[in-house]
Amino acid sequence: MSRTASVSNTERQPADKIMERLLDGTLTENEIRAPILNSWRRCQATGLPPGGFQTRLLDDLNYDSPLIRAARPVLDRLRTTIAGTSSGVFLSDSSGVLFLRALGDTSMRAAADANGVIPGFSYAESDIGTNAVGSTLLERRTYQVSGNEHLWEKFHKFAAVGTPILNPLSGRVEGVMCVAALDERANAQMTAVAQRSAHDIEQRLLEFSAERERALLKRFLSAAQESGTTHTASGSMPSDLCHRDRIALEDVAVRLVAQGREATVDIPLSDGRTATVAAQLVTYSTDLTGIAVQAWLSERTPRTPPKIG
Repeated sequence: MSRTASVSNTERQPADKIMERLLDGTLTENEIRAPILNSWRRCQATGLPPGGFQTRLLDDLNYDSPLIRAARPVLDRLRTTIAGTSSGVFLSDSSGVLFLRALGDTSMRAAADANGVIPGFSYAESDIGTNAVGSTLLERRTYQVSGNEHLWEKFHKFAAVGTPILNPLSGRVEGVMCVAALDERANAQMTAVAQRSAHDIEQRLLEFSAERERALLKRFLSAAQESGTTHTASGSMPSDLCHRDRIALEDVAVRLVAQGREATVDIPLSDGRTATVAAQLVTYSTDLTGIAVQAWLSERTPRTPPKIG
């Protein structure tokens, strides 16, 4: 497996020493990857120091939710794929609670059991610090954590990659698909497995959707094609959008759907473009209507060079 090239200068330092440097302002941004530093700063802001973590065990979990039913066959297939390897795959809900897991060899099972990587425990960042489940939920994108990038020392033996699972109709984050290994560094293969598995779960969620929702989505896509309107697959965004702009568009889209009426919102983007987000009424029959959201991006506006002299 090819390893990622990004390795922080803090890799061999104890997590408590790293946090001490963060607290006293001597940790520089070029010493640690930006997504990890963002997470550490969130933990610092909430008063969550290394060694102060405490896992929460929840009961009365709903194992019959659409997310769990959609994910079970995916994890069953992965159980065969990872058999005999020191890796595992884990599913959490949108709050970071672990529901399902599939483990490779006995070393991974022993490590997971010994460190509480067990269904029912919360892996929210606010509970246990930087990790590939809770931090993925807050970043809302594929998130990689290796070795002592975890603030909790007991997780330094793990490398992990998490990918958010999006509801293909609403765009809401339903949970996280996480791939972890007993290794110092995460690699590209782990990322590919996490993303592919999340996509498979999303497709099953679409299949579970009510006939009403599927009919409305089909009608909306058909109307867009007939009118020549360009569109991308449900839940996807242009690859050149930065993370902050993606979050802004997602938030507006969810809000417009919740309002349940037609509306248009213009959002200035960080690269100078403007995104026009429109909620449209979709009618399939006299008693079947819904709201769909589309976004259009303006062309980039060239920046005026500063005057000299």
